[in-house]
Amino acid sequence: MKMKNDLMIEKMSVHNLYALTKLFEYNDVEQMISECTRDIQKEVIDIFVLYYKEILVAELRVMYESIDENFAVRGRRAYLFAFRVSEPFQNKGYGTYLLKNVLAVLKEAGYSEFTVGVEDDNFRAIHIYQALGFNEFLLRKHEEYQGDEYDYNLYLKR
Repeated sequence: MKMKNDLMIEKMSVHNLYALTKLFEYNDVEQMISECTRDIQKEVIDIFVLYYKEILVAELRVMYESIDENFAVRGRRAYLFAFRVSEPFQNKGYGTYLLKNVLAVLKEAGYSEFTVGVEDDNFRAIHIYQALGFNEFLLRKHEEYQGDEYDYNLYLKR
């Protein structure tokens, strides 16, 4: 998709989903693969990944539609989530590079609003999101995924 100095961004195919376990420790890998496969095939999400040479460096998932319109509305508002950068590549600009490029792709596709959920203690992500204009607080959310609980704020960028 996009190439610069040994960096490549692409949409992950359902055949490569297991590679995401290098970026996050799932309690149930098969459940994650099944859910992502279903959602990619239904075109509800895309998973953008960044490679440095052939090393998986980061992922950013994009949801195009949601029951809750605060998150996503197809064609107008996209929800960005599961933004993960491999530890050795953190604090080096790789995450910002991926985020900026995904935002550009989404704008080109007609999206004008973007939401992100960020936990209170994720200072790196909060800093990146605020620097890129995610400053409008929408709501506080509590979720559970694979037995883990998350409390986070949803922010909007117009």
